Amino acid sequence: VNPTVSTFLITEPYFNLPKIQEVYDQFIFEEYEFKALFRATPASLIPHGTLFDKPGLPPPECMLIVDSGFSFTHVVPLMEGKVVWTAVKRLDVGGKLLTNQLKELVSFRQWNMMDETYIMNHVKETCCFVTQDFKKDLETCRSNPKANSIVQEYVLPDLTKSKAGKIRQPDDIPLDTDQVLTMGNERFTVPEILFRPDDIGLERSGLPETIAASIALLPDDLQGMFYANIGLIGGNTKLPGFRQRLISELRTLAPVGCEVVVYQSTDPALDAYRAAIAYASAPAFPARAVTRAEYLESGSSAVRRKFPDWQQPEREAAAKGKGKQREEKETVAGAGAEGKPTRARVRVLDPVSVVPPRKR
Repeated sequence: VNPTVSTFLITEPYFNLPKIQEVYDQFIFEEYEFKALFRATPASLIPHGTLFDKPGLPPPECMLIVDSGFSFTHVVPLMEGKVVWTAVKRLDVGGKLLTNQLKELVSFRQWNMMDETYIMNHVKETCCFVTQDFKKDLETCRSNPKANSIVQEYVLPDLTKSKAGKIRQPDDIPLDTDQVLTMGNERFTVPEILFRPDDIGLERSGLPETIAASIALLPDDLQGMFYANIGLIGGNTKLPGFRQRLISELRTLAPVGCEVVVYQSTDPALDAYRAAIAYASAPAFPARAVTRAEYLESGSSAVRRKFPDWQQPEREAAAKGKGKQREEKETVAGAGAEGKPTRARVRVLDPVSVVPPRKR
C-alpha cells in the first residue's frame, strides 16, 4: 500500500480521549504520510452497511446500535446518521469479563485454566448461550448434574495432534488421554452477566434496562422509532439466544404500543467492517475525509471540525458561554446629558478574584 495515495479509515472507541486522537493524527499524517484520514465510531458506520437493509427503502433515520465488544457494551442512538452523544450509555461488561469469569468458575470446579485465556475464550464461544428461562435451566442442571439436556463435554486440545478444542459429540469414541471439561450451568450463568451484572457484584443495570434508559433521554415522539430499529453488533451478540432474550425483556420495558424490532446479521462482529468498506466505496466519501494538506495547515483542529466527537456539545456550550460573557461586559449605560443612550465599557469583576480591603 502506498500511503501517499491512500485514505486511512479507522474506527475509534466511543469516548476516545482528545490526546489519543491527536496521536492518531500525528502517526497517520506525519509518520506514514497518508493522503487522507476518516475517523469514526463503529456505530456511526452502520447506516452505510446492510444491517437495516430493507428492499426499496433507505436506512431508518432513527436507530439504536448495541455494540457489545471486548471491554464494554455500548448503547448508541443515531439520528440521521449522527450519534446522539447525550443519550449514549455504557455497560462495563464485555467479552473479556465473561471469559475471565468462566476461567474462574472452571478453575474452581475442575481444571486450573487461569492461564489459558485463548482456550477458555474458545470454550465460551462454542459452549455458552443466553438462557430464555434462567430458573428452569438452573433447576435442570441441579436435578442431574452429570447427564441432562444442557451439559456438554469440551475436549481440551493436546497441542500435538490438535491445536483447538472441540465439543464431544454423542457418537465420538472417548480416549483415555482426553482431558475433558464438563460444562453444565456455566454455559448460561456466564452470559447472564450481560443481563444481570449484579450476579457478580456489579452495581449496574442490565443491558435491557440500559437500552430503555438511553431511549428515555430521546425526544418522546421519536422513542417508538428507536425501539423499532435496534441493531446488534459485536462478538458477544453472536451468543445463541441473545437476540430472543433481549426482545423478550425489552417488551416489558417499552411503552405500551411500541413495537420492539431487533436486527442482527449472520456475523455481527464484522458489521462495522463491512459498513466501512461500503462507505469508503461511496462517491461522497473522499470529500468527507480530512486531507494531509488540511492537517498540515491547521493540525488536529481540522480533524475535530470534520469529525465531531462526544466532546462537541461541551465545546459548543463553552463557546456560547464566552460569547455571553462578552456581551455582559459591554453594557449600555444610562442616558447622557442630551437624553441619548451612550455605550460604556464596564469592567465586570470575578467575585472569586476580588480581594477585600485589609482591616487596620
